[in-house]
Amino acid sequence: MGDISFGMALYASIVCTFVGWFAYGIKNFGITSPIVAGPLVGLLLGDLQTGIEIGAILTLTYLGVVGIGAAIPVNETTATTIAVTFAILSGLDTSTAVALAVPASILGQLDRMAAWTVNSSLMHVGDRYAKDANFKGMERLVGLGSLVFWIAEFIPVFLSIYFGAGFVSNLNENMPAWINSWLTLATGMLPALGFGMLFSMMYKKEYIPYFMIGFVFAAYFGANLQAVAVIGAALALLNFYNSKKEVAI
Repeated sequence: MGDISFGMALYASIVCTFVGWFAYGIKNFGITSPIVAGPLVGLLLGDLQTGIEIGAILTLTYLGVVGIGAAIPVNETTATTIAVTFAILSGLDTSTAVALAVPASILGQLDRMAAWTVNSSLMHVGDRYAKDANFKGMERLVGLGSLVFWIAEFIPVFLSIYFGAGFVSNLNENMPAWINSWLTLATGMLPALGFGMLFSMMYKKEYIPYFMIGFVFAAYFGANLQAVAVIGAALALLNFYNSKKEVAI
């Protein structure tokens, strides 16, 4: 069982599931994004700083992940909550916890796919209720569908935390140095992967000069993210005002 008691694993799983549940079970109020979910779980587990750090890293990692139509993306919320829980309860360092978030996100994707599959059969029941104007039945059906999402989120999270955290902790303690180095390197690459995915979605040849200007300021002049963002905003405004002048002419 490792160093996490059943009660603590149950509490952490309920917290994690509640955060992830809002995306599909109730309503997305924004807490499902890593930058919010990480600090929230960290706060509830008693380590806000770790939650902020992991949430910020995973925000960059999944920056370009967008669910389009019926495509279900990897579950960034499950990845964040499990990574934060591992880091706090098992004492894993941030790099290792973030690296473990990748398989956790795939696990979360599978459980949501299972929930969608189960709930697809409920849609036909809902159609019959709507045809008969059975509003109470429709309300109960919505609650049942929400419960399916809760269960689908809770089971993999609980199993990962209760059975996996102690194992991962022992594995980390006995892990060869070269594997630790690889995990650290992979963690550093994840934000770059997130930006790469975002760039592939935004790519237009007209934007290349702006990317080049930002790269030069960051790589050669040591500008931080805020400075590059301000420069980018200024260039965007210049482009906007110039385009208005051209239209006016």
